[in-house]
Amino acid sequence: MFRTTILAASLTLLACQGIEGPQGPQGPAGATGATGATGATGATGATGATGATGADGSVGPQGPQGDAGAPGRDLRYVGPGLKLTIVAAAISDAGVATVDVKLTDATGLTLDRTGTLTQGAVSASFVLGYLEQRSDGLPLQYVSYTTRTVISAVDGGSFVQNGTDPGGTWTELDPVVGGLYRYQFATPVQVGANAGLTHTLGAYATRTFENVRYVDNQLLNFRPDGQPVTATRDIVTTAACNACHTRLEAHGGARREVGLCIMCHTRTNDLDPESGNTIDFKVMIHNIHRGSSLPSVDAGIPYQFIGYQNSVSDFSNVVYPGAITNCEACHTGSQGNRWQSNPTKENCSGCHDRTWFEATPVPPTFNLHSGGVREDAQCLVCHDNNSIEPIVGKHPYAPRDPTRIDLTATILRAASAAPGVQPKVTFAVTQNGQPRDVLSQRISRLRFTVGGPNTDISRYYTESAEALPDCATVAAGVTCLERVDAGIFTWHGKAAMAPTDVGSFTVGMEVCNVTDAGVRWCGVNPVAPFAVTDPAPVARRKDVTLTQCNQCHQGLSAHGGTRRNTEYCVICHSTNTMLNVQVPIDGGVVTAGSVNFKRFIHELHAAAQYPSPLNNCEKCHTPTGYALPLPAGEGTSRSENRTCGPNGAPPDGGLTCLSTAVIATPVFEAPTTGACTSCHDSLPAQVHAALNTTASGQEDCAVCHMAGRSEGIDTVHALTP
Repeated sequence: MFRTTILAASLTLLACQGIEGPQGPQGPAGATGATGATGATGATGATGATGATGADGSVGPQGPQGDAGAPGRDLRYVGPGLKLTIVAAAISDAGVATVDVKLTDATGLTLDRTGTLTQGAVSASFVLGYLEQRSDGLPLQYVSYTTRTVISAVDGGSFVQNGTDPGGTWTELDPVVGGLYRYQFATPVQVGANAGLTHTLGAYATRTFENVRYVDNQLLNFRPDGQPVTATRDIVTTAACNACHTRLEAHGGARREVGLCIMCHTRTNDLDPESGNTIDFKVMIHNIHRGSSLPSVDAGIPYQFIGYQNSVSDFSNVVYPGAITNCEACHTGSQGNRWQSNPTKENCSGCHDRTWFEATPVPPTFNLHSGGVREDAQCLVCHDNNSIEPIVGKHPYAPRDPTRIDLTATILRAASAAPGVQPKVTFAVTQNGQPRDVLSQRISRLRFTVGGPNTDISRYYTESAEALPDCATVAAGVTCLERVDAGIFTWHGKAAMAPTDVGSFTVGMEVCNVTDAGVRWCGVNPVAPFAVTDPAPVARRKDVTLTQCNQCHQGLSAHGGTRRNTEYCVICHSTNTMLNVQVPIDGGVVTAGSVNFKRFIHELHAAAQYPSPLNNCEKCHTPTGYALPLPAGEGTSRSENRTCGPNGAPPDGGLTCLSTAVIATPVFEAPTTGACTSCHDSLPAQVHAALNTTASGQEDCAVCHMAGRSEGIDTVHALTP
């Protein structure tokens, strides 16, 4: 019964609950719960045992022995300098040009061109061309095989110019001894019918050794047909140029031989594309040297070239220091007289650059040739030496002027003259080699200048003597000329030596005469010392010489030609001589600068387009004429700051102060300072000089600048090789 009851209850329960159905689809994922905390890091496991070492690989068989290398070459000791010797040059039938050269230092030790085995690599460049000849054999100009193309910065046009060979190849000919090389030109050279003409190979090379650059230029004339050279161009020489230039240098200083210049600067070369001026040597060089007096420059057209990176070289201010008509100064070669015998329109236009030789119309600023249109072959019709307008006659120069007067004055004796005593000078005058009686045959100028003391001249005076009476006709003590012998006279001065004069003084002379045509000719000024208080006359120091000046000036002449000797110039251009300046009445201050010779001449040359290196002191100076310390007794150079004082206005209402009202404040410049700052005129240089001069005028320049010191003149003014 009980069991039946339980079963019934169970059935009742099932009936209420029902049978479980199938599982439904998964519902959407719930939101992610928060990240739990990171558990603690477990302990590091123990390192495993090292594995066993593997067995060695087997050794292969030895390979065959290699070929022997080239013999080793030791570095070689060489010294400074550079010498390039052209051993041979040739042009093959295939048009391949080669040149063999030897490179050595100044003592002949061979150089490695690359600078690997010897110190200082050598850079060498080559120009190759042939010399044209006129039908009668006269050498003309070079035609260059080696050229380059330049692009004008003005219009972008291309121009062909002569130049060096680009990109040739080098071969070492003697690796054991070294220094011998062959250069093969990249430029093909087709000689053709020119095989019998003179060919010239020009070379220029540079080498830097211990920070000093050395340069060498060489030329070789040859004929491709192997025959002897018979024609060369030899009109202007490098030696003639260097008489003034010291060392001809162009294009960075690597071109130093005229023979090299004329290979590139030819008629076949194009114009300077930017300026339009020709770079033909014979035209360009005449233009440059005439410079400021060119007719084109007078017309307002500057004479200039546009060079590398558009740099401007302007020659419009060049003042030729010699006589521009002295053609012989430059034309010293074996064919130097061609300026007389071979005139051409091109040659003449170098100086006469606004003369028009062609058909009209004449361009603006030009003038038609007075003989009209002419060809080169016609020039000598009028300009031959025996024709109506000879070139020599149109280029007058004193030494070749047949009408010149050669006056020579010689001081035979300058008598001692103590303070209070009048000087007496015995002298001789010749004219065209014959004694001149200056009493019975008066000359136009006879003047004496006295200055001193000779330690450094501080005062001078002059006296004219051309009209003085014969001493035989006047009382004793009167200034006069005493006849001593044929052409020999004694000048009795008028002014006596001053009570303050000491030491020795210098006397100099001026002599001039005039031709019937009214042309004045003057002789070189003789000078002589005489004693005042010295027991014997002591001459003024000679720091420069006339011969040195005339290397450029050819015939030094100043003040109308009456002063022609540097030893005479220094008498007046002395320590107390100043410029004569006009002082305005408005209260302004003007400086009357010193014209003491050493300051004045340095300033003139430094401001000019000086043709020689300015640091070449011995171009003008004697070897000891610029040494420090300066000789004892050299004086200061005086200048003055001048202004107009009260009542300085002239009665006529002028703007210049009356001389009697000028107030002058002197300024004195120490001797070494005056010489050095005339070239080194920057403010730092002047401050440097002032800081090294005491208040009493003592200078210590020699401490650093005397020869052999840290900044010695011999070092800082040394002329580079």
